[in-house]
Amino acid sequence: MGTNFKTAILVLAAGASSRMNEIKQVLPYKDSTLLGNALKMAKMSKSAQVFCVLGANKDEIQQKVDFLDIEIIENKEWNDGLGKSIAVGVATIQKNSEYNSILVMLGDQPFITSRYLDKMISKFNENQSPVIATNYSGKPGVPALFPHKNFSELIKISGDSGAKSILKNHANIIKLEAENTFDVDSPEDYKKLCSEV
Repeated sequence: MGTNFKTAILVLAAGASSRMNEIKQVLPYKDSTLLGNALKMAKMSKSAQVFCVLGANKDEIQQKVDFLDIEIIENKEWNDGLGKSIAVGVATIQKNSEYNSILVMLGDQPFITSRYLDKMISKFNENQSPVIATNYSGKPGVPALFPHKNFSELIKISGDSGAKSILKNHANIIKLEAENTFDVDSPEDYKKLCSEV
């Protein structure tokens, strides 16, 4: 891989997960936690560096999740929704000029594998221009990989729709199929996940 292609992975884990009645990021999953698993997949990928946005319950999460080699970014305004986490994360990463793309992923999609993340990174390195997103019944979603030219747009995101607004406005998007995009948003989801492991 050429030295000029460096992808940073941005894992979003700042939310309070109010529907869960407990801290979602630290729920046990496999031999780790929900967030720990996402960080592990990100670290095993071909990315240059993994960043993680924390906000609600930051201290407790840091005690229970392994952040070795992970750069933590704090979003003090996590209440403003997912969009704010993306904006804060990208603004921090952009200060380091060596990254030419950012792969945004969630901390609560347990079936997103490092293999899939690598597939996105490879696809981007082949094409270098368009956004690479995950296909949700024809609509683009996260994980999504954005080239440098979209960073300024990402920094302006706010609200809870995350990167949807940007993904909606881009005609030139390559959509990839993930093996499983299931995410844990409720106690029922978590029960379902535990019964499948």
